[in-house]
Amino acid sequence: MSLVSNKHKKLFLCLDSKVNIKDRVDIILSPEFYWVRVFDIPVKNSTQARHVLPTLFEDVLETTNELSYQVLKLEDGKYLCFAYINKKIFEAIKNAAISSSQVNSIYFAQTECLEFKQFTICNKAFLYTHDDILVKVPSALLTQSIDLEKNLEKIKLSSNKVDIKLYNSSLSSNQIYSLLFVMLLICFVNIFKIFDYSSEISTLEEKIESTKKASKLPSSMIQTNSILDTYKLKQKSQIELREAVSYILKDKRFTLKSVQIKKRNFELEYKSINNTESLKNYLSKKYEILSFRKVGQTLKVRIKI
Repeated sequence: MSLVSNKHKKLFLCLDSKVNIKDRVDIILSPEFYWVRVFDIPVKNSTQARHVLPTLFEDVLETTNELSYQVLKLEDGKYLCFAYINKKIFEAIKNAAISSSQVNSIYFAQTECLEFKQFTICNKAFLYTHDDILVKVPSALLTQSIDLEKNLEKIKLSSNKVDIKLYNSSLSSNQIYSLLFVMLLICFVNIFKIFDYSSEISTLEEKIESTKKASKLPSSMIQTNSILDTYKLKQKSQIELREAVSYILKDKRFTLKSVQIKKRNFELEYKSINNTESLKNYLSKKYEILSFRKVGQTLKVRIKI
């Protein structure tokens, strides 16, 4: 492990780097973090070239499942191609005690250290091969040893930043794609159900309207509720009238000759009764007596229901 105290805004990051910084930094990645090759690809631009990189790197690497790719066009049909594992770089930055908020930009050493053909840093040696590919080598292979730590300020960073996510993802690309597929499938199922329910609702509404017309029912619920309320009032009134008749006829002590119903009033005629107070007391228990008079051999009573 190497302990690096770096006051510069540029940092050369190795797998085992440990730093003690508070400023924001531009990170230059050691070749330990990526694979780089020059490929002849007969396409017009970097975007098209990137699509074929998984196939090209299959010949170099055992697996390409977790790899991310970046392409730099050198000339027509020739591209400098990078493959890297996002998670590996993220973990190295975290282990180096650098927070994500401190990271300004990230670069490949391949494109940023071209003016230093051979150098050492973090107790490791690096050199550019005859085809200008930066590799890590044993220190004994260096013929001109330059301490890159002392020359970091001289490096003029290019525009070739690494496209990297500075957070840890517990899902692989295939898992993410599978999850997205499931979510899209659920969305399509829900959309289909919504259309299906809308169709059923529309059909049901048509049946309701057809039934209303056939039965000559009101078109609105306000009218329907108004009619229902009217019938409820009538029903209540009829029940009260039946209960009144039942109460009047219940006491067999009094002989009822006739009954007339006028709105909410009952006009009763009884045969002459000696004990009129008993009848008055009986009727007044439930109803208001409006009139109570004897006419000849008849007792006429009017009560309010």
